[in-house]
Amino acid sequence: MRIPRALLAVVLLTIVGCSITEAEEEAPEVGERVGDLWVPLDDYGFSRLDMLTVQYAEDLLIGDCLNAVGLEWDPLPSPPEQDTDPLNRRRYGLVEPELAELYGYHLPPPTEDQRERDRVWQAREVLPRAEWVAAYGEDGDGGCLSEARERLYRDVPAIDTTLLNGHIGQTFEASQEHPEVVSAFGEWRTCMLAKGFDYAAPLDVHADPAWTDSAEPSPREITVAGTDVRCKEETGLVKVWSAVEEEIQSEVIDSHPEDFALFARAKEAEMEAARSVIEQSGAVGSAQD
Repeated sequence: MRIPRALLAVVLLTIVGCSITEAEEEAPEVGERVGDLWVPLDDYGFSRLDMLTVQYAEDLLIGDCLNAVGLEWDPLPSPPEQDTDPLNRRRYGLVEPELAELYGYHLPPPTEDQRERDRVWQAREVLPRAEWVAAYGEDGDGGCLSEARERLYRDVPAIDTTLLNGHIGQTFEASQEHPEVVSAFGEWRTCMLAKGFDYAAPLDVHADPAWTDSAEPSPREITVAGTDVRCKEETGLVKVWSAVEEEIQSEVIDSHPEDFALFARAKEAEMEAARSVIEQSGAVGSAQD
């Protein structure tokens, strides 16, 4: 069974934080500094909205399949118009002062669209056995899900996702060893030391196990997070780091033109198939350009 590329955990660089409380509060909206973060390989992988669009199309097809045999299906909500949690949000560690002040290094609460989607998935966990098997097969990868994927990916070129993932991971690692980035790390560390916090690199402070001790951020965590963000701003670290990574990734793309041409064709074909399914279903506000 072919696993949809958009549904794979292809973004190796997403830094996972500890979760905040489940209270239904809204985190601050995504700031411009996060929304503008981009590297060349983003054009060949899937944004969160891309993933949700493909997943939504797949879910609509599952519903059609189940409806045809007399079973009802509560579909996932359509993707939001704007990305509420960009994949590059913590690519370079914490960069949003609003999140630092409220949550430290803990993840912010899920947005409304994320909560709606979670509620649907939770309801599916307690589906009657017969309905579950009809939807997902005995092994969780068959039934109407298998039919939906066969239709959705019929004309999508097969690619080696491990190759694309390898480029993503390798270029990210290479960027951290680049002299300009190493120098920027040093300036950031000096800034942090001046405030009494000793961390070798930005991702080290983000991964400090002290932040996992409680469900809520401690006062010290809030202070460290705020200092971290300010030091990144004062040293221009994110600007330097992203520029270096852009250069490194561009060189990789130029060095493997055939591979990346195929990655681009596969992504476009997959997105076009998903948009077509959504449009044919009559769903509104769900096909992402």
